[in-house]
Amino acid sequence: MTTRVGTWLTLVFMKLILRAVVVLLVCAAPLIHAASDTDVTLIKVEKVVIEESVITIVVTEAKTRITLIREDYDPAFTGDTWHGMPVTRVQVISNKAIFTIKRGAEAAPGGPLENAWQSSLKTARELQDGKEVDRIAFYEPDIVIKGNMIDSITGSGFLIPKVK
Repeated sequence: MTTRVGTWLTLVFMKLILRAVVVLLVCAAPLIHAASDTDVTLIKVEKVVIEESVITIVVTEAKTRITLIREDYDPAFTGDTWHGMPVTRVQVISNKAIFTIKRGAEAAPGGPLENAWQSSLKTARELQDGKEVDRIAFYEPDIVIKGNMIDSITGSGFLIPKVK
């Protein structure tokens, strides 16, 4: 009899854990996104322009971390990789730059990341009001470098709020 009760309790406990994991995954899904290719930390912001599908930020100072692919797929490589390809990560400063964040197809109305874009718009309004933000996360952006500094970055991405 004790074995049956023990087995029953184990099954009930396992079901509860499985349900908790499923709930966690469902709730966290909108917050999870692939690692960005380019992250921009805004230090001094001059101007923020907000449109429905584009956020433009003009800065007088920013730091950018860019992921660059340095070789083709190499399963034997043990360093930093992106989809199995060795990468180099570099940091570049900007003394005057324009960052244009475009809403990607996945963030369009009805898309799986629609809420993330709405959060970006809210964060952009907070940035206009002088509040700090965490960073811009770009995915496959176009980057213009002039004088060894970033002049502009344009691409799909999100404005990440500062965690309080």
